[in-house]
Amino acid sequence: MIDQRQTAPRWGPGRSLRRAGNPWPASGFGPSFGYKVGSRSLFIAGEILMRARIASHLLATLGLLTLCLAATLTQAAPARNVLLFISDGASWGTWDMASYYQYGRKGMQAYDRFPVKLGMTTYPLNTSTTPTHNAVPTVSYDPASAWDKTPNAGNYGGFPSHFNGYDYIKRDHTDSAAAGTALATGVKTYNNAIGVDNFAQDLAWITQCAKAQGKATGIVSSVPFSHATPAAFAATNRNRNNYGEISQAMVDNPAVDLIMGAGHPDYDSNGRLRAAPVFAKDTGTGGGYMSRTAWNTVNDRAKWQLVQTRSDFEALAKGALALTGRKIIGLPQVHDTLQYRRDGAVVGRGAPTPSGKAYIDTVPSLETMTRGALNVLSKGSDGFFLMVEGGAVDWAAHARDTAGIIEEQIDFNRAVQVAVDWVQAHSSWDETLLIVLTDHGNGMPMGPHSDSVAFEPIRNNGAGNLPGVKWHYHTHTNENTLLWAKGAGADRFYDEVDGVDPGLAQVLGFNDGRYITNTDVAAVLQAVIVAAPATCAR
Repeated sequence: MIDQRQTAPRWGPGRSLRRAGNPWPASGFGPSFGYKVGSRSLFIAGEILMRARIASHLLATLGLLTLCLAATLTQAAPARNVLLFISDGASWGTWDMASYYQYGRKGMQAYDRFPVKLGMTTYPLNTSTTPTHNAVPTVSYDPASAWDKTPNAGNYGGFPSHFNGYDYIKRDHTDSAAAGTALATGVKTYNNAIGVDNFAQDLAWITQCAKAQGKATGIVSSVPFSHATPAAFAATNRNRNNYGEISQAMVDNPAVDLIMGAGHPDYDSNGRLRAAPVFAKDTGTGGGYMSRTAWNTVNDRAKWQLVQTRSDFEALAKGALALTGRKIIGLPQVHDTLQYRRDGAVVGRGAPTPSGKAYIDTVPSLETMTRGALNVLSKGSDGFFLMVEGGAVDWAAHARDTAGIIEEQIDFNRAVQVAVDWVQAHSSWDETLLIVLTDHGNGMPMGPHSDSVAFEPIRNNGAGNLPGVKWHYHTHTNENTLLWAKGAGADRFYDEVDGVDPGLAQVLGFNDGRYITNTDVAAVLQAVIVAAPATCAR
């Protein structure tokens, strides 16, 4: 059955991508709450959308299975392997800060040379933190407002506005739950939602579609595996903070073959063994990031192979760890982040790191975890889907921590390089798609005089030196973010273009201004993963 309550039927439970030539929409809502057929927009009144969607909402109650009906594809063959890299909370300046510290200039990252470069808007369906049970979009993105350089003497969120554009992009932003859900399911929803729509109905993830095609699937993060972004690819829950429920759902999910992330109940943020484990509650909020029930599940050797020590992660990365044939759960011996939350007073100071803090020497890097995930998933005969998140980039942005965000972004950049090297050594760009993006901006890092010079870029102080930065906010933004792609089906992103944002070209110098929205990523993922015709069932 097809549930058309979203009217612009993405794909997800009962939502399908339009067939080639079909007048169904190919993307989510743009600035005017319209939708496009191919690359043209049809503008539909919100009231009409709401009535059509709510009327068809009744169809959802008739089914016992949730279906993802794939498109009939007539262009390029599906990709064998798909890698999605998400630097969580990376504003424009975040990418620049890391490059300046690493190389003393921009343009040196592997993704800088990718042929597809687009902006990506990230706004949610609405900014409620609970389902409102309608399908009317209440927020959007307007390029003219976002880049408005008119001085503004006001403030928003406790920070001076300085310019109208700054004030605008601080408002109506997504959280990582809604953003992750949009990327993983193709449906915009309310903030706090993990894999559910604004009617609190479960959605199907791209991992399910990949698994239905016989592909191996994996999720890797530098923050707890039950945190919002990784959870959005393997769980459904009305509240992102229900970590016990989410962790259990993820380890019980048959569509996921490999999970790696922080959240170990036995260790603290400095990698020290606790006197007693810290578990999340089995239901509701509170506690740690993993329930006792989920912990018991991953310790069941009939179900999972648990990898914990740095040496075992490194052996997995080298292909030297003996595999049992079970699914892989990688839990580094640290609580909430691989490295970001470490305390210099505990781990030591004076190290040659951006922050001066020594790294926890018992914890693997995101780079190592990515290499291990590739070694495992690539053994399958039908390819794989892998999502890798640099989740602690966002944690550093919330803290407006220049040194910390550089450390986290560099680890992310190295993980991307691992993937590029793997494609070139073991696959090819003809059969593998690699996407690099963020789920939203955070903190608005710009140049040191950006309070008086609108959108002043980060100042380059040379390799090995902290760049000149001024932070303008402490949380997420509604800015038009950056996306890079290369490989099989990468050109499909151009079929999803929502419009042109002059600021991307004229202010950032990033591309020609073209941009998509986050649900378009899900459309491309399905288009390159799903062989036609096919069905993805929950």
